[in-house]
Amino acid sequence: MKWRLKRAIMVICMRLSDRPIIGRLCMCIAGSLRGPYKDKRILAHLTEKPYISPKAQIMACELEIGPQSFVDDFVTIFAHPHGGRIVLGRGVHLYRGTNVETGHKGSVTIGDGTHVQGPCNLKGFLGSLHIGKDVQIAPHCVFSPYEHGFDDLDAPIRSQPITTRGDIIIEDDVWLGAGVIVLNGVTIGRGAIIGAGAVVTKDIPPYSIAVGMPACVVRRRGEK
Repeated sequence: MKWRLKRAIMVICMRLSDRPIIGRLCMCIAGSLRGPYKDKRILAHLTEKPYISPKAQIMACELEIGPQSFVDDFVTIFAHPHGGRIVLGRGVHLYRGTNVETGHKGSVTIGDGTHVQGPCNLKGFLGSLHIGKDVQIAPHCVFSPYEHGFDDLDAPIRSQPITTRGDIIIEDDVWLGAGVIVLNGVTIGRGAIIGAGAVVTKDIPPYSIAVGMPACVVRRRGEK
């Protein structure tokens, strides 16, 4: 099939992708006309509507997905009964295996143009997760704005109440390397870089480069 005809069919399918009954079928047809994995990203840019893979699992009452966002195969977006809002801004990309989950009045907000490579784990439980614009998140990153209680030696840890030191805030234009873990109450400042495998337990100033377990600032961007 010639590219112009394929493109025309994909555009029509994307325009109909939010229609009741036929929307899912249209998304399947559009996806079948592209190659696998990231080759499907073009579908998010043919119209103002987001591309949401039929293979994604989504159950969230307060969910907003912005225009031209891309939700890949096997992404999970799930809100427990007391979970808060989940908001994906314009042009957000969530790649396969990524899990976004809220509960206990926590929320997850992801700003425009942010890309999350899969698999990653983004949670909003008790505390919330706020990720800014144009953030680049490598595979296997974990964001946990809560901790399990463990002070009661007579009760299983799983039955003890969760606690939090506050929200996780990732400001605009941050780059997180593979396997970064960000704990509750942490703010990572604008333009910061967090090295692969780091565990971030305290605030990182803007434009800093931090590495290690726990993450420590080694220098500022622009400095030699």
